[in-house]
Amino acid sequence: MAPLLPVTPRLITFDTYGTLIDWDSALRSYIGRLFAAKGVQRDVRRFHENWYYRHALPAVAGPFQPYRPLLEKTMALALSEVGVAADPKELSALGDVMADAAPFADAVSVLSVLKQHVPLATISNSQQDIIEISARKLGDPFTFIFTGEIVEAYKPHPALFELVLDRAGVQPHEVVHVAQSQYVDLPRSVSMGIPTVWINRQQQQLDPHTPVPTAELPDLHGLPSLLNYPHGNGSQL
Repeated sequence: MAPLLPVTPRLITFDTYGTLIDWDSALRSYIGRLFAAKGVQRDVRRFHENWYYRHALPAVAGPFQPYRPLLEKTMALALSEVGVAADPKELSALGDVMADAAPFADAVSVLSVLKQHVPLATISNSQQDIIEISARKLGDPFTFIFTGEIVEAYKPHPALFELVLDRAGVQPHEVVHVAQSQYVDLPRSVSMGIPTVWINRQQQQLDPHTPVPTAELPDLHGLPSLLNYPHGNGSQL
């Protein structure tokens, strides 16, 4: 595969949850345990999708609130729609579930290769205390770690992208953004002129309203080769 860029980028930015950390599986496991404890017979995957599309996505586009309360409020709404009451402890545990979620199998090794060649950053719709735990699980590869908590705005708002560009002292065309979300990442990074690699782990169809990314990969294995870095052969990772 030809390299994505004719020159080496000066910074690679990552979305974390869904791209590097398997947050969806962790959350579905928690929901499944919650339903089992309450004797609820529900399709966990369908419930999870309903929570995300009907509640979580609209919430990140609304007035800012820290991510732990956002999780609690949106999950409480989704549960109430299916007649399930959760106590405050069950809801407050959601932030810890996010922090405890494991990296995807390809994440640590690929980040280890990339950080030898270029500074890495993560910009995340989460909270600092959550992502700091996730960064340690990923091997602490990031020069910059910024969350919506810092700018009081969530992607696709431009504030997180603008902050990392400013702090790193780079222009949009000198960066590569790597992300799985066609709802909060691609609409902003592509429109800002940032070369963007879509990590399409869920084999989604690109929504007609979503800007087309520069490249698409099914996972992270091919990313070093795509960026023309040494030892970037996916079979070696």
